[in-house]
Amino acid sequence: MADNALTRMSLAGQMGVSLFLALLIGLLFWWQYLSPAMEEEKQKTARLENLQREIRALEVTANKLAEFQREVALLEAKLETLKRILPPEKETPDLMRKVQSLASQSSLLIKTFTPGQTVNKEFYQEWPINMSVEGNYHNLGIFFDRVGRLSRLVNIGNIKISSRGEQTVSNTITASCVATTFVYVDTPAGAPPAAAPARGGARR
Repeated sequence: MADNALTRMSLAGQMGVSLFLALLIGLLFWWQYLSPAMEEEKQKTARLENLQREIRALEVTANKLAEFQREVALLEAKLETLKRILPPEKETPDLMRKVQSLASQSSLLIKTFTPGQTVNKEFYQEWPINMSVEGNYHNLGIFFDRVGRLSRLVNIGNIKISSRGEQTVSNTITASCVATTFVYVDTPAGAPPAAAPARGGARR
């Protein structure tokens, strides 16, 4: 066996050198591999915890979103019901067809149907319609009842009834009234109108 410095050392010296080399190798292993691996694991653990918190927050948001969607659906259904009662437009032809149909079903004859000027209120307009019909008392009462059952809100007022000179069984009176319906407006009455957008280009 070749003679070297390590073999010439005492047993304690050889053990000391071996321990030093082992410690040096351990330090190199920790510095080159173990420490970076531990730091990477720490970063991944922190990232995982952040992702888990984000997932929990998203789950809460998703649960709330479903609740909000249900509330929106209910509000939209209520809005549609309100639009039938208080439409955003006059819808003159449609309303006239409905009233004429109800008059016909009640065995009445509409003589006049004259829409008047709208009256502005805070969030709606009153729209009076002057009407006159011919028929009898019983059928007139049926007609008013049917008008009151329309999905659209219609109030009957200023009723005036007079007897006809020439009467038949089904035609004994002439009645006039004001049927007032209502129109929803987005902008309250008296509110300033929205400013018109500026047109491009300067005048010369």
